[in-house]
Amino acid sequence: MRLTRAQIVDSAYTALCERGLSALSMRRLAQDLGVQPGALYYHVANKQEMLAAVATRILDEVPLSATDARTAALDLRAALLRVRDGAEVVSFVQAFRPDLLAPTRELHRLFADRFAPREAQWAARTVVHYVLGFVAEEQNLAELVRAQIVNDKPTQVVDSAKAFLFGIDAILRGLAAAPPQPPND
Repeated sequence: MRLTRAQIVDSAYTALCERGLSALSMRRLAQDLGVQPGALYYHVANKQEMLAAVATRILDEVPLSATDARTAALDLRAALLRVRDGAEVVSFVQAFRPDLLAPTRELHRLFADRFAPREAQWAARTVVHYVLGFVAEEQNLAELVRAQIVNDKPTQVVDSAKAFLFGIDAILRGLAAAPPQPPND
């Protein structure tokens, strides 16, 4: 059977879900696929490109039909939480390929009728950064519990969904209170 890019991304996604980002290497991925590491590079140029493809796969589960930023943020959080270290992978890709990630473009669209293009982009980035940071903290805490560094579920785990909503609502209220910007930059 011939190796494909889709197989590599699927295997990387599965490895990420099962073992986390720290255990995801090109060498280990090649081992999982039963090929030599060099075979991967025919389909992906480097680990960064592979992680970008995995981030896209994680975010493929985010519906792009939200009519408001709160729903879009909740959808993004849900997709990230489904994948171990999902926030860390998406955050990494967001840093070097922000144009690649559809939820950022979707949030930009949701703010475009209120703000000038640059400010709409900033508003979208603000929401995305909040979601990524919040979920990264949730996932880091889950790793600490899994590694038995933290013995019980701390209060922030129990109240996590409520805390997330409190924060996103505060951000969105602040953005709603900002004076509208004319569409010409």
